[in-house]
Amino acid sequence: MNETLLLSEFLEHIQHRADEEFNGKMEQAFIAWYVEAEFGNFKWSFTDGPRDSGIDAVVWCDHQDPGVIILQSKFSEKLGRNRLASAHYDEFAEVVRGFRNGSDEFEKLLDGAADDLRRHYRKAQSKLNLSASWMTRKKAFRLITTNIGRREKEFDSIPSDSFVYIEYLMDLYKKYRIIQTPKARPLTLQVQDKLAYRDVGRRTTSYLFNAKVSDFRRYLEVNDVSRLVARNIRYNLGGRIGRGIRETYEKRPRDFWYLHNGLTILCDEYLEKNQCAELVSPSVINGAQSLYAISSSSLKESSALITVRVIVRGDSRHIDDDQWMQSVIRGVNTQNRVKNYDFRANDPEQAELQRQFKEQFVFYERKRGEWKEHRTDPKYKGFVRIPMSVLGQILTAIKDDDGQGVLLVKRGTELIFEDRIYSHLFPSRSKVASRFKRMYFAYRLFRLLKQCNLGCKDRKEFRKRRHAFWNVLWLTHLILKPTFAKCQLSTDEIRTLFDEFEGRSLRGRCARKAIKQISKEVWRAYIEGRMSDRERWTANNFFKQSYGMKVVQRLALHKARKAVIPMSRLLLDYK
Repeated sequence: MNETLLLSEFLEHIQHRADEEFNGKMEQAFIAWYVEAEFGNFKWSFTDGPRDSGIDAVVWCDHQDPGVIILQSKFSEKLGRNRLASAHYDEFAEVVRGFRNGSDEFEKLLDGAADDLRRHYRKAQSKLNLSASWMTRKKAFRLITTNIGRREKEFDSIPSDSFVYIEYLMDLYKKYRIIQTPKARPLTLQVQDKLAYRDVGRRTTSYLFNAKVSDFRRYLEVNDVSRLVARNIRYNLGGRIGRGIRETYEKRPRDFWYLHNGLTILCDEYLEKNQCAELVSPSVINGAQSLYAISSSSLKESSALITVRVIVRGDSRHIDDDQWMQSVIRGVNTQNRVKNYDFRANDPEQAELQRQFKEQFVFYERKRGEWKEHRTDPKYKGFVRIPMSVLGQILTAIKDDDGQGVLLVKRGTELIFEDRIYSHLFPSRSKVASRFKRMYFAYRLFRLLKQCNLGCKDRKEFRKRRHAFWNVLWLTHLILKPTFAKCQLSTDEIRTLFDEFEGRSLRGRCARKAIKQISKEVWRAYIEGRMSDRERWTANNFFKQSYGMKVVQRLALHKARKAVIPMSRLLLDYK
């Protein structure tokens, strides 16, 4: 995305947030955005004011070390144009000294603070003191600014990355906007052959009319297409259909209206004058593939027409939280090849999962085609992708101690995302943070099995044993689950440990040896189990049936427990 557009979009987002939540105060909205983007759903206290002692916000990071983050913020609407004043570094250095040097310095800091803020600062000091050393405590301080930094004014008592400048903020915003894309800019369309429908009970007005396709093409020349379609259930899937749409637009414009089903657009306001309509906060919920195809065309003017249905919302509720609007999105996206999990893409818990995975350098693809949209960004070079459909399979495979979840996975992905099963697999948004560690642990087990090909010596052996993959994952997770619950590792520690399991260290060799032995025992169970009826039981159908699961439990579970003992010890001894 163009850097100028990104800066403009970021400023728009802060302004909108200021108007909605902070009575137009952009400096407060900036802090609120940073806390959400950097730390997620942690609680925080806003302390900015005339007597704040140089502290603008305190973030409470429970179960983290350090357990608090102390922020000083300097916001300017002239993003990245000016350098941060030297005095601001000196002011923040006093804050750091106050918390570091103990009672006298800290009491001096409190003397300059308003009475209602002192309790926050004392609580912050108490949480800092829980950290064993200053090497940890110094990570609690952040100076964030939309200005350019003065490296020569930075001081050594806190890490260099605690000084957060405009470059880092824009990188952070690029990641943030994947999940929380701001509203699109107004879209202007020429209106032909309009029909109107007003739903009094729902307080919505809808319009059906023909529009010029080139109006969309001009709009997308200066606006990011992913911003306009952010609330669609899929991003750009590319392929033959997209090429066909673009070819019709360029070479056979008169046929476009006949061959295209049209676009459906939600907006907050519809303003029309002289047959020219302005759509405020437009969001295309059906027709994203067409817009992607058109945006890549070199032809800016065309006589092609398209049918457009515009639904003007009757209240200010957020689209993602409106069940009726979600049913509309679902209803208009029932063409070919729409999967059950596509309809879950905008669920609040999926957005929160994407945020949690992002912190572990994993791109959680909740919308098909989303990774393709962002993978060229160099900031995601080290990220690993996991589609929502695969996470659903992982959670299903491990959900039952008797292995029935594995049999469910074998029946296909569509069943997993039906309401009855989905609600048991994925927690509500408010519970995602507390359950994410267990979900991440299961995901890393899955990744370890994939990375080492079930411990098979070559691809030929893996192709033979691939039918047992989900059984091996279930068995490994079943055995390690009690140990994992006992060891109380943080999510970051799980990531570090499994990175070693996937590497060539002693821990890595030990983990792969355990996986290899479990895989071998599961396969031996199949070899013995199929002896009852050689003609009936193949690897393909043996692992799909309850009979196969019972045989695996009876013959492989005990030996697999012994194989996993060294891996369990690594989990327990890691800290």
